[in-house]
Amino acid sequence: MMRKIAFFDLDGTLCSGGDLHVSLEIKQAFQSMRENEIEPVIATGRSFYEVQHLLTFLEVENYILSNGCYVKFKGKLIQNATMLIVEIQHILAIANEYNIGTGFFNQNGFALTMDNPIVQQHMRSMGSMDIEFNEKFFVEQPVNFMNLYLNAKTERVIREKIIAVSDIERYAPLAIDILPKGVSKGQAINLLLEKVSDSRVTTYAFGNQNNDISMFKTVNYGMSMKESTAELKKLSSYVAKTDNGVLEGLKHFKLMVDCKIKPNT
Repeated sequence: MMRKIAFFDLDGTLCSGGDLHVSLEIKQAFQSMRENEIEPVIATGRSFYEVQHLLTFLEVENYILSNGCYVKFKGKLIQNATMLIVEIQHILAIANEYNIGTGFFNQNGFALTMDNPIVQQHMRSMGSMDIEFNEKFFVEQPVNFMNLYLNAKTERVIREKIIAVSDIERYAPLAIDILPKGVSKGQAINLLLEKVSDSRVTTYAFGNQNNDISMFKTVNYGMSMKESTAELKKLSSYVAKTDNGVLEGLKHFKLMVDCKIKPNT
């Protein structure tokens, strides 16, 4: 029986610098939470092919991926949202008009439409340098979501055209997620909670970027990292004071009560 559920973003929260690895201390904290009827859930913009090794390391079976597009709970797939071809073509027409690099993503991989300095800079920041370029990816495979590689100024110019068919989440200085309408981390959390029989479950979220806003609006308590966006901090129940924000938050919310964290070896 779960009495509490904690949702954890990855980049900038559990992980830093585009490196999808966590410390042994975090692994031990996750195990201790489970032993105390607190269920940790990964909630990230990343896809399964990127985080499979991390899920295995943390022994996590419940996760929200691709900003809510792909959700598994207790071994069962409860959401696999994909974009329609006509929606993708609409986004591509806008991207081509403004010479914007575009990415297609599903749970098995991704491909980009073009290479340019903005794409290269973003991919370096995410630690993703092995890039496939395939303009027809969306015809050959399902697409959970898309990326557009652009700065905030260009986003403002095209935003109204995009949101006519899709939702937008900015998750990095040079990249935005283009999501199926109505899909978000918060919407995915609500779907997951429908599968939890005990309505008395208390929920927590740990994040750092604006794609975590819907998550913070959904849970009982939101914990933002020290370097979080101003918008997310405004919605937070607690803002980290140290660079080790996850462990600080676990202690603050007493999610580590009776947890004996062993030192790293």
